[in-house]
Amino acid sequence: MIRCTLTVFAVLALACSMAIAQPGDLLFHASFDESHHPDFTAGPATTQSQSSVTTGGGGRIGEALVAYRGFRGIEPFLAPSYLTAGNIDREQGTIELWIKPGEGLFDDPEERRVYIHWWVERDRKLAPKVFRIDTRGGNLRIFEQDVADAGYSSHMQIPVDWRPGEWHHVAYTWAEGGRIVYIDRVEMGRSQPGRGLPRLGEIFTIGAGSWGFDYAQALVDEAYIWNRALTPDEFGGLE
Repeated sequence: MIRCTLTVFAVLALACSMAIAQPGDLLFHASFDESHHPDFTAGPATTQSQSSVTTGGGGRIGEALVAYRGFRGIEPFLAPSYLTAGNIDREQGTIELWIKPGEGLFDDPEERRVYIHWWVERDRKLAPKVFRIDTRGGNLRIFEQDVADAGYSSHMQIPVDWRPGEWHHVAYTWAEGGRIVYIDRVEMGRSQPGRGLPRLGEIFTIGAGSWGFDYAQALVDEAYIWNRALTPDEFGGLE
């Protein structure tokens, strides 16, 4: 009887492990446990930043990226920047990350708080944003725009009632079948099928955009980019 029970547990454990996306599907992962440098990149690992990470286990898992200005009054926040090449598949994929809102995240309904952000392929100081996940006016927003085709854009808004100090998992998937937004593993929004993501610029930032402006006023942890659209039971940052 004990042997049968152990066998059942082993089978269940194997099934659970198989549900998680496999390492071969992973393109980018930053745990922010010791620094802003990524733990894994399929493309170049070059990064630029003066950002801070928590100490003493302040993240959802381990440590986290401090994505707001004047952390403890010591230094301004500058978003860590990573190279796009090889670290995302425009035709299909998943971006997921943990977010812990700080005080005042939604105080100004016109204020944008950026969690992940790509520039277009032109001068990043002047060009409009091409892809970003942010908040504004109590909504989680997914914004896409291809400057080569002004008629193509996607703007999904998901109302959220997040309280300061609470961790939330956000995932965005895209493929031929459409785009889906998940919050805490629950599907919260879906768009119609379309083509892949718009053209992405050379770099992307996590926690802010515009060289440190539009900072997130939040902690960000366990950022993943996968090369296919995952289902909730496959997300990698849910340990």
